[in-house]
Amino acid sequence: MDRRDFIKSGLLAAAVGAMSGPKAIAQEAEKQAVREQLAKDILNYNPQMQYRPMGRTGVNVSALGFGMLRLPMKNGHVDFDQTTPMVRRAIEGGVNYIDTGRVYLGGESEQAVGKALAGGWRDRVYVTSKMPWWEMQSADDFEKFFDQSRRVIGTDVIDFYHIHMIMHRAWKDYVLPYKLIEKMERLKAQGKIRFMGFSFHDSLQLFKKVVEYTPAWDFCLIQHNYLDYEYEAGVLGPKYAAANGMGLAVMKPVRTGFLANLPQVMRNALASTGINKPDAEWALDYLWDIPEVSVAVSGMGSMEDVEANLKYASKARPNMLTPAEREALGAAICAYRHAPGHIDCTGCYQCIPCPHNVAIGYIFAYVYNNYLLHKNKERALSDYTVSMSPVQRGDPASSCVACGECLAKCPQHLDIPNLLARVKETMGK
Repeated sequence: MDRRDFIKSGLLAAAVGAMSGPKAIAQEAEKQAVREQLAKDILNYNPQMQYRPMGRTGVNVSALGFGMLRLPMKNGHVDFDQTTPMVRRAIEGGVNYIDTGRVYLGGESEQAVGKALAGGWRDRVYVTSKMPWWEMQSADDFEKFFDQSRRVIGTDVIDFYHIHMIMHRAWKDYVLPYKLIEKMERLKAQGKIRFMGFSFHDSLQLFKKVVEYTPAWDFCLIQHNYLDYEYEAGVLGPKYAAANGMGLAVMKPVRTGFLANLPQVMRNALASTGINKPDAEWALDYLWDIPEVSVAVSGMGSMEDVEANLKYASKARPNMLTPAEREALGAAICAYRHAPGHIDCTGCYQCIPCPHNVAIGYIFAYVYNNYLLHKNKERALSDYTVSMSPVQRGDPASSCVACGECLAKCPQHLDIPNLLARVKETMGK
């Protein structure tokens, strides 16, 4: 290029810059106006976080919620000194949904929320808690437990309040006879809660029944992840909730840690298509891909977990998975289901209630099949005992008397009594 051409190109560039300048300024002004509007409409708005509508509630929640069940522990108790900065870092990163419950960590979870949100942090988030029906001795315990939760958390209003862990026993023996739904409606009318909902652990059929029972439900919390697409409310649960105008929070996106530390056979399957992501990011992306999911509630046990999840959430979008990523997840599911000895239980819960209270679906789909891959007996026994009780999920495999009532109910035609005997032999109970 000679001197004349150089000058011409410079003048042309300047002219283009002069013409594009006003347009660029206008575009930036428009973006700034959008950001300012979002900051007004969304609690604790941060442009690095993604937000989604929470059903008909009229509020937008962060794609990532902080689940306060799996916190740093010290000598058997919550390490509040570690937990408080973690919660506040998540809030600084745009998280505006903090999920706790009365019974979590022996009551220390609500204490941890109260400590973390003291000093003005409470005003930046939506707080949830839950009413544990299995601890109620009478209907009068409802108001007592609720007021205790408010005091411990340090708030006058709980934004999202659940009936905790609805399943067949809870629905039949507590929720309906104790009129818990009417009590929730009364709290809402009094302004003590903003939105009423429930968490759920049972079949899709019961989920539909609960959703349809009253139009007063604002939201629900279900368990879902890419392995549990037929487990409990399953992949149809989000669509059913959304069709009824409900916001949807999803718990256990990494399946109580299983999907955050995958067996190598599943990790190899995910990598087979040439896409590499951390295990936990695969699990969260699966949920965020579902348009009906409002918030993925993830337990975080360290500051490293918080930072990683904030990074993943910054990219969260509905319908975000590519065809290759969907293929990779399918390959991981196949690897899980083809493990030697795998029981082909989907966790549909058609087999319950069992006349002897055996937690059949949970034992097969959530305890035993996991154990076949991670081979960690201590972890499996924790899932089997700590996370299961006779009042909540049911009894262990040893309670089976081989009555056979479950056989005709199983859509997979599993020989349930013999499989429970195998579990008993493996787990010792």
